[in-house]
Amino acid sequence: MDWQSDHHLADHFRDHGAEVGARSVEEYNASAHAVIENDDADTFLYRDIDTDLDRIGLYDPLTGLFTALTEEQEWIVTHYRTDPEYIRGLKAR
Repeated sequence: MDWQSDHHLADHFRDHGAEVGARSVEEYNASAHAVIENDDADTFLYRDIDTDLDRIGLYDPLTGLFTALTEEQEWIVTHYRTDPEYIRGLKAR
């Protein structure tokens, strides 16, 4: 699984890299994949309010890291650190 483009990955790294503790695009990408590969991550379907598309969310409550995928699990959409309250809000959509 990958990002839709290198540009998309770089944009998200600029927006969220520091908050997930990544010092490079490669570390940011590895962090997103670590959540995807974590069998203990909470996985759920939600509706993206910005695009009105269904997404697969994966949240690691131990690290607070969240990764979103397209519904078909073809692309990584985003990756950032958040809190359980935000995840509860996504699940309620």
